Amino acid sequence: MSATQSPVVLSSYDPTGRYLCYVSIALDKQRISVEPTQKSDNYGLLNENFLYLDDSKSRVTSLKWTLVSSTETLCVLIGLSNGEIWLYSPLSHEILFKLSTDNSYEIKDIVVVDSAKKLYCIDSDDIIYEFDLVELKLQRHFKVESCTGLNRIGFVSENTLLLASHQIFLVDVAQKSVTMTFPGHVSPVTILEPLSKEYFISGAENDRFLNVYDIASGLTKSVLVSQANVTSMSHSDDNVIVTTTEDGSVEIFVDPLITNTNKRRAQKSKQHSKKISAIDPNNSNKIPLFNAFINKDILTVSYLQNATVPFFKQIQWKEVSDDYTIELDIAHRKNNRSTDRSLYGQDVAATKTYQEGNARVTSGDNFKHVEDVIKQLEIETSNHAEDDRESEPSEFESLADKIPLALSNVPKKKKKNPVTGTFAVVLTQALQSNDHSLLETVLNNRDDKMIRDTIMRIKPTLSVILLERLAERIARQSNRQRSLNIWVKWCLIIHGGYLVSVPNLTKTLSSLHATVKSRAALLDRLTALKIRLEYTWDRLEMDYTYGTKEEMHNPNEIDQTEEDDVEYNEELDDAGLIEDGEEDSGESYYEDSDVDESETQEIAQEVENGDVQEGSDDDEGYSDVEMNA
Repeated sequence: MSATQSPVVLSSYDPTGRYLCYVSIALDKQRISVEPTQKSDNYGLLNENFLYLDDSKSRVTSLKWTLVSSTETLCVLIGLSNGEIWLYSPLSHEILFKLSTDNSYEIKDIVVVDSAKKLYCIDSDDIIYEFDLVELKLQRHFKVESCTGLNRIGFVSENTLLLASHQIFLVDVAQKSVTMTFPGHVSPVTILEPLSKEYFISGAENDRFLNVYDIASGLTKSVLVSQANVTSMSHSDDNVIVTTTEDGSVEIFVDPLITNTNKRRAQKSKQHSKKISAIDPNNSNKIPLFNAFINKDILTVSYLQNATVPFFKQIQWKEVSDDYTIELDIAHRKNNRSTDRSLYGQDVAATKTYQEGNARVTSGDNFKHVEDVIKQLEIETSNHAEDDRESEPSEFESLADKIPLALSNVPKKKKKNPVTGTFAVVLTQALQSNDHSLLETVLNNRDDKMIRDTIMRIKPTLSVILLERLAERIARQSNRQRSLNIWVKWCLIIHGGYLVSVPNLTKTLSSLHATVKSRAALLDRLTALKIRLEYTWDRLEMDYTYGTKEEMHNPNEIDQTEEDDVEYNEELDDAGLIEDGEEDSGESYYEDSDVDESETQEIAQEVENGDVQEGSDDDEGYSDVEMNA
């Protein structure tokens, strides 16, 4: 079981390392418990008194230890998702007071200023609240411009706070303004702790690097590099830093401010001095360590038994080797009141009681009996249908009628569509492992809906890596730009809000930015060309359908031009060779006419000599004067 799969949601040691407050899940509710790190026979366990949240939808978002000055009681400040901060006393097992922010935004982080008896917190709406721990009331709340997506808050000095999202801001509380900005992380900041008055350390989610910054100059003092992603951190002043990683190991960095400059990386980096892990000597299985606390020479590590019961081991870290393995015996031992979960212990002869490690919780509705009834009804319906078909006369049923019925009874294989979750898992694995061949199998998919759902399922932090890989392929293979543009489009649409908050994104995606910018510059020209082509096409279509403008205004011109092509011969008309004003061609006339060739020659000779006699039929159309003449 890795640290990321640990049932412990949150955990925090008190300033002395004597107690551990942790949050676990019991069925559908979160519960809070406090365990002593040094157990004795005369001091019982505190985890037999759990503090359960009232609502299953409520969640614990932050834990912080403080000392209430009025009663000198060590208490735990519990930030909730409903905007409240509970003041919980582990010794009396009661809620002493409930601080409210007067809204329902979840509390992101809490910091206590013991010298001023103040409490600062931030919520998911990026509002900063200031509480007075003496009077236990809200003093003021405000926002700082340009500080968005805040996750962590830290105290530097009076009227000076550290705020972190992806970047880290040094904020003047009196002026409500940012005085300095420190280099940020790719993912949201989850660790923000001051080491001294001059330095502070920061770490991010899914990141194995811890950055140490100089508050005065704003420069990076050193970079601590772990072998796995860091989940929690503890320090003893600025001399020793201890980190707990996702693989369940603890790494120790001695003198983190004294580093050797790595010229190749062009920044100061430091590897761990010692690494501590734990195994079970009975089966050599690794036991994950989920938290650690260091106080000078004593290192306290915590691990789980029975899934949710924390146990502790203290070692002298200076006396161990650089790669040290702790042997922890987690075999079942005899139950007794000092180590058992219940108040009065357990009887060996009694039935096995409830344990979180053996519980299997499932959700959903049991429709098994309903499914059986449905199947029975389907069988009865099919039997009735078969009886009806058998009772019908078969003489009227032909072979053509039987073929469709036989084909309908053949079970059809359902075409399985690719599952979006599978593509998202493969894409995440390809990006995290930098596997180019595996990435190509995902990028070959061109289904727009599948691409959208896949990008929607991946983490926003991976969208930057995906855009870098897409930019490399577009720069190398311009012919794939059309298919890869779909991935770029949905990546910008879905994760655009996160990409805006990433610092120096333009430099990281410079090649993609240049490609997109050049294509965007062609948009106006392509739009103008499209409009011209559409206009030309519409004009041609209109001319084809209705004709040109001249033809629409002068429809008789076509007939006139056609009539102009006809040649009128008056002599042939007078000779009676043209009937009804129509002229036939020479060949067709001689072929179709009833007049023989000799008569035609005689008529032609008379026409040439002008001796053609006008018949009575030709008198029509002349005046009386012309006739008498």
